[in-house]
This record gives sequence, structure tokens and C-alpha cells, in this order.
Amino acid sequence: MRGVNPISRRIVGFGFLTSLASIAFPALAATTPPIKCRVLGETTTYKGKLYTCIKTKSKGKTVLAWDSGKIIPAAAATSSSTPTPTASPTQTAPTPVVVKKIEIPIAKSSEVPNNSTKSFVAKNRHGNSTTYIVIRKSDGLLALDATCPHKGCIVAIESEGLLCPCHNALFDSKNGDVLRGPASYPLDRLPVHESDGVIYITD
Repeated sequence: MRGVNPISRRIVGFGFLTSLASIAFPALAATTPPIKCRVLGETTTYKGKLYTCIKTKSKGKTVLAWDSGKIIPAAAATSSSTPTPTASPTQTAPTPVVVKKIEIPIAKSSEVPNNSTKSFVAKNRHGNSTTYIVIRKSDGLLALDATCPHKGCIVAIESEGLLCPCHNALFDSKNGDVLRGPASYPLDRLPVHESDGVIYITD
């Protein structure tokens, strides 16, 4: 090309190479993050700047795009001196309160004749009123907590057995075993003994 200044040729050549680099390596030419902005308010860092996804107009349409970015400040230098650690107060777990079991005089021996099942209300070791069932068989006494293990209702002595009035669970009146659900476990058995004509339950 005659009459073209050599400097102009260099400028044209440089511009051509720049355009070629932009086509071949768009990430190098990008001034905003190369990843696509997808969610409004989303942020990302790129080349030392923090970019935020915003709404903008492009060809008459509202689109999501990265803003111009904010320069991320360098972290402040920390002091080289090592602070003296302070002793943290030692926290001790609270000691659980253990209430020892007690012997409860539940009834007179004469109140529970042979081959009978009786219920009695007494204070347990926590001071709460509790219903107990005492069964006397030929081989001795058996004591049960009358609280149904299904939902905590108090069973009643019926002709068919120990019946829960809440959900109709049924237990054997001779040993507290489950005869009918929805209860899955038998009634709790408690230590029981007699002394000087009095029946005692340990609870």
C-alpha cells in the first residue's frame, strides 16, 4: 500500500491483533466477570473488584448484568505482638438432682385378699399423686404403676382386665402384660412387700 504511513500500518496491525485476541480469548478482554449474572443481588469477585448483579436496559429490554464493580480494599496489617491469652472461666455442668426411691405404705394387707386386684392412690417419691395397682396371687404380691405406657392415661380395673380409658388398650389384671394395643409395653412393675400387716411399694 503506497502512501500509507508506516506508523498507521502499525496502528492498524495492533488493532487487528487486539480484535483477534478479544475473539479468541474473550475472558482476557472482559472488564466484568466472565460468568453470567443470573440472580438479582448476586455478587462475585473478579480482578480485585466486587461485582453485584443488577437490572439494566439492553436493546429496550430489562436484563441482568454486572455493575461496574467496587475495588476490594486490602486487608489491614495486623499487629505482630501476640496478645496474652486470658483464662476463660471454667463452666461446670449442673449436677442432676437424684431423688431416691422411697417405700410407700400403700394399703393394709387385709385390703387385698387372695386372688384379687386393687388400685390405690398415693404420693410417689416426687410428691405427685400416683395410682398403683396391687395384685395378690397364691404365690405372693405384685405391684404395678397404673400409668398406661401408650399416652400416660390411668388404667381402670374392669372385668376384662386393666383397661385404658383413652385408647382402649387392655392389660392382664394378673401381671400387667399387654392384651390389646395400641400400647406396646406392659405396665411398670414395682418392688412390693408386706410388714406388720401393711403393704409397701418402693417407688
